[in-house]
Amino acid sequence: LKEFGVKGEQAVYKELDVLHLQNVFTRQDPGCLTSNEKGKALESLMFLENKQTGAVKGRLVADGSKQRNYIEEGAAASPTVMTESVLITAAIVATEGRDVAVIDLPGAFLNAEMDEVVHMVLRGKLAELMVKVAPQIYRKYVTLGNKRELMLYMTLQKALYGCLRSALLFYLKLVADLEGQGFRLNPYDPCVANKLVTRAQMTLTFHLHDIKILHVDPLEVTQCIEWFKSIYGTDVRISRGTTHDYLGVMLSYSNKQVRISMADYVKKVINGFIEDIHGSASTPGAENLFQIRNEEARVKLNYEQAQCFHSTVAKLLFVTMRCRRDIQTAVASLATRVTEPDEDDWAKLRRVLKYLHGTAYLSLALDASNLTFMRWWVDASFAIHPDYKSHTGEVLLLGKGGVIGISRKQRLNTKSSTEAEVVGVDDASSQILWTNYSIKAQGYQINETLVYQDNQSAILLEKNGKQSSGKRTRHMNI
Repeated sequence: LKEFGVKGEQAVYKELDVLHLQNVFTRQDPGCLTSNEKGKALESLMFLENKQTGAVKGRLVADGSKQRNYIEEGAAASPTVMTESVLITAAIVATEGRDVAVIDLPGAFLNAEMDEVVHMVLRGKLAELMVKVAPQIYRKYVTLGNKRELMLYMTLQKALYGCLRSALLFYLKLVADLEGQGFRLNPYDPCVANKLVTRAQMTLTFHLHDIKILHVDPLEVTQCIEWFKSIYGTDVRISRGTTHDYLGVMLSYSNKQVRISMADYVKKVINGFIEDIHGSASTPGAENLFQIRNEEARVKLNYEQAQCFHSTVAKLLFVTMRCRRDIQTAVASLATRVTEPDEDDWAKLRRVLKYLHGTAYLSLALDASNLTFMRWWVDASFAIHPDYKSHTGEVLLLGKGGVIGISRKQRLNTKSSTEAEVVGVDDASSQILWTNYSIKAQGYQINETLVYQDNQSAILLEKNGKQSSGKRTRHMNI
C-alpha cells in the first residue's frame, strides 16, 4: 500500500466490496471460536498490480498453507486436461473444420460453494477497509491481536483463491453444470466433455477456468458461450477465429490442419537463461550427447548454475511435450543430469538453447486425416546412458505430424538391442492403449493400430512369444 498509495487503497476497497457483494465470506464472532479454530484460521493476502491502463488491480487470496496439516496430499487436487487430449482434439477438429473458441472465466472459483468450515482472518489495514465496506455488519466483530493490530475473523462461503480445495470445488461444480446440460465426460480424461448438438459433436476441453469449445457450427459455439455467461457471469474473456492462445500454446487452424507453436515461451526461456545466447546450432544435440566424463574429470556447476540448469531443463520439457519434438531426445538426456550437472552438461544445454534461438518460430503441423488407422513408431537405443540403460523413443501419427511424441530413459538394464526394443514397446504400450481408448470414447472407430520397429528379432518375439526366443533372449518370459 505504501508503494501504490491512494490508488492501491482504492483497489483494495473495491476488491473487498466485490467479495462482500458476492457473499464470498460472512463475519465470524471471535468469541465463538476456540483457540484451536483461531490457530487454524487462514491468513489473508492482498496482491496489487498495475494494469496496462494505469489502474491498480487488487486480488484477495487465502494463504492455504495451514490446510496442508489436515488435508491429505492428493485429496485437494483438481484434474486438468491432459496434453495428449489437447493435441488429439486439436488435430481432429482441424481436419473436421470445426469452429473453435477459447474462453476464460475470471473469478471462476468464487462460483463454487465451500463444503467445509474454513475460517480466515483479515489483519491491520485489510480489517479496517473491510469495516468501511459495511460498518453495520463488520465493526462489532473487530478485535485486537497480541500486537495491538486490528483482526477480523471471517467464515468462507465460496471457494476463495488460495484455499487448497478451491480448484477441486470449482471442477466439481463445472462438471455438474455440464452434465446437467447433457455433456458426458470422456472416461479416459475427466477434463474432456462431449455432447451431440444438432447432430454434430460438441467437445469441451478444460483446464480449470480455461475452456476450449469445439463444434462445426459457429452459432452453436456462440450459444454455448452465452450459456457459460448465464452461469458464471458476463465478464468472460473470449477468443474467436483461427488463432488461439490456449494453456501457453498457440493454436493456428487453417487448411484442415493445426499449427502448434510456443515461440514466445521459447524466447522467454532463452532470455531467462543466466548467460546470453547468440547465434544458432544446426542440431539440438551433438555426438557426445550421452557421453559423461569419469567422476574425477568432471567439473560440477556452482549452485547458481545448477539451479538455472534444473529450471531451464524443466521448462524445455514443458515445450517438448507440446510442440517441439525435435529437441525431445536432447532434453530427455539432460533431464537425467539435473541432480549433479557438470560443465559438459552446461555446454549441451547451451547448444539446445542456441538451436532454439535459431528455430524459435518452428511449429508442429498436425491433422487427423487418417484417424481410423493409428500408426506408432517405437525405437530404442541400446545401453546409451552412462549406467548402460537404454533409451526409448515413440511417436504417433494420425495423419500429418507427431500428435504424441515421447523420449525417455528405460528403467531397467537390458542385455541386448533386441531386449531393449521389446522393453521399449512395453513402455509404449500403456500410451498406445490409452490413446486407443480415449479416441474411441470420443466416438471414433479405430480399425487398425500398427506399431513399426526396425528390429526383426524384437518383432518376432512380440508376435510369437518364446517360440521366437534364441540364446540371448531365452531368459525373457514373453
